[in-house]
Amino acid sequence: MTFKDEQRALQHLVKEHRWLRHHNRRFKEGDDQADLLLFAEAALILMTLERFVRAILGPDITDTDTLYNLLQRAVSKKLLRLPYDDQDAGTRALKKLLVSLSGKNVRNTLMHGNFELAAREAGCSSVDAYFQTVFAGEVEALYKVTDDLLGQIEPDTGAPWRHR
Repeated sequence: MTFKDEQRALQHLVKEHRWLRHHNRRFKEGDDQADLLLFAEAALILMTLERFVRAILGPDITDTDTLYNLLQRAVSKKLLRLPYDDQDAGTRALKKLLVSLSGKNVRNTLMHGNFELAAREAGCSSVDAYFQTVFAGEVEALYKVTDDLLGQIEPDTGAPWRHR
């Protein structure tokens, strides 16, 4: 059985995110965005990223490990390479993205709906301003990082691609 076959939940997360992203990418600036599913995309990409990193780290993780700690471990073990020239700087940049996406903590903002805090910490005058100027760009940046990381692992073995 391949790594990909063993990771059924991850397969479904990736499939659902691709479908959701395709749906959301249909919307252009100025369109009525009543059917835009940006909150769902943000939550799903975070869940996909954490599930993926947990899967490649295997049994060396605990229930209390945070996404940031998991990423640090995967980078230090050379299982993943962040899409930055300097991996330490990349780890800090990714932590900043994870923090800025939600104010204090991505999961807390999305799960508790504290968008007021996220807006204040992003320096926005209102929650609407936060969504119009910050949130979508940060979801896109997190998608790009996640997509890059997913492409680094060989689906049959779960190991890093040798040619990278």
